[in-house]
Amino acid sequence: MQQLTALDVMFSSLDTETTNGVLGGLVLHEPPTDGRKAADAAFMRQRFAERLPYLPPLHRELVKVPIGIDHDYLGQPDRIDLLEHIRSITLPAPGTRDQLAAEVSRIMSTSLPTGRPLWDFTVIEGMEDGSVAHLLRIHHLVIDGGSMPTLWDALSDEPTQPLEKLADSSHPEPRYGTGEMLVRELGGVLAKPAQFAAFQAKFLAWIAAQTKESGPLAPAALPLRIALPGGLARPAQALLNPALRERGIPEIQPYIPTLQAPKTPFNNRVTAQRTFVFADLPLAQFRDTGKALGGTINDVVLGVCAGALRRYLIENHIPADEPLIVCVPVSIRTGHEKTKWANYVHMIFAPIPTHLDDPLARVKAASTAVKSAKGNFDAMPTSLIREASRFIPSAIFNVMVRAMVKLPDSLSKGPWNVVVSNVRGPSTAAYMDGVKVLGYWPASFLSVGGGINITLQSYTDRICFGFMGAPEQVGDLRPIIGYMTDALAETVAAAAATTGRADQTSAAGRPGKRTPNRPAPGRARLAAVPPSAAGGSS
Repeated sequence: MQQLTALDVMFSSLDTETTNGVLGGLVLHEPPTDGRKAADAAFMRQRFAERLPYLPPLHRELVKVPIGIDHDYLGQPDRIDLLEHIRSITLPAPGTRDQLAAEVSRIMSTSLPTGRPLWDFTVIEGMEDGSVAHLLRIHHLVIDGGSMPTLWDALSDEPTQPLEKLADSSHPEPRYGTGEMLVRELGGVLAKPAQFAAFQAKFLAWIAAQTKESGPLAPAALPLRIALPGGLARPAQALLNPALRERGIPEIQPYIPTLQAPKTPFNNRVTAQRTFVFADLPLAQFRDTGKALGGTINDVVLGVCAGALRRYLIENHIPADEPLIVCVPVSIRTGHEKTKWANYVHMIFAPIPTHLDDPLARVKAASTAVKSAKGNFDAMPTSLIREASRFIPSAIFNVMVRAMVKLPDSLSKGPWNVVVSNVRGPSTAAYMDGVKVLGYWPASFLSVGGGINITLQSYTDRICFGFMGAPEQVGDLRPIIGYMTDALAETVAAAAATTGRADQTSAAGRPGKRTPNRPAPGRARLAAVPPSAAGGSS
């Protein structure tokens, strides 16, 4: 049995009357060319039956400890009824993508049933072009978002990663019910002092390694990286950052960038309803623009998201004169994890430049802010985060979240405004029942005070964006697809213009070479062509 940590419980605590910690993923297939009804519910039940022995996350159900003084466990039932977990629905005619998004919105508004493994799968038919969509939901207790592509890969016709069969799935866990769980709970509590001592030894080893590599200032800065939010960190930054910079150590940045995030309507308490829209944009435009600007794909993604959110704020008459605060999930995997399927994710926070009108300034500011936050985070013992969370009582998160649900809006808001999560997906096309997968669109969850989430995943030559919102807070999310498309187009155009000016300046300084108004032959120029997008909303 796999025991939860506080890192896992952080997501289970979201299971309230208005929120849940359920991850979703939407897959859309190519329309059939031979009239064959492919990847339907019957086929998917057969596929799951074949692959279940190789997919531990699909065997996990929550098993609570009797007294509640230790963390709960993920157990294994004696059987899994695929008829309960896999269902099919048919969209009413005509079966548009708007209707598909509305159905995903409806499903993601509900929690997963308890008393069985924490996942379900919906086959959605009735699309006007004859294609079939799949929606996989699984609780964040079981896996993190970075593992979703691995799970989809394991279900595809030809998995790219080897499948490892479960060692023993012939009996349920716990074998002996409440008695076994009581023994585990009491034994776990008694073992905590020894476990904590072992953790302290690892932490001291980290301090020693940091001291040896960078001197005593590196570990000495650790408490200041964590404990001082916003402006409270400025004295420590003024005192220590010059010395840290001189030694090549990441500077101190507040883990929480501001004492109070800007107030927006979408940071009031969310209701139980969700609205989902989705789009896909060309990966090459993000990659080439990032390269032209001396940055990365992620820099351009954040800049484009900032541009789309800025327009959303302006169109909805929400002040856009200061940057919003973005929550960016980051992986804390080291490659040496003993437990493959678990949560190895944490969050960093940074200002996202929704206050800037210039697209290139947005890319640069977003890149600088997130790199600083990531550098500050990486200077912490991130490899020990999951282990450290074993010693945090579950009640802290459960009580805190339930209190936030009841508090007035003015008091219930978290330290961020919007989540932007970037998941790396497959670079080659996947197939299901011989049908090509067109894209994977994440459908993520919302926190108590976070009414909008932007999660994206790369797939072959596209970036698939899934936008999740609370309709009472964000209204109609469909326009944000156009805002993203426009923000990317203006960023591409601005980068092309800047690159062209740089080329001209360089050419003007070389007499006898090319004239300033003509680019050198063969030089790649970025096209300012608006990319295609598709999506819908409830």
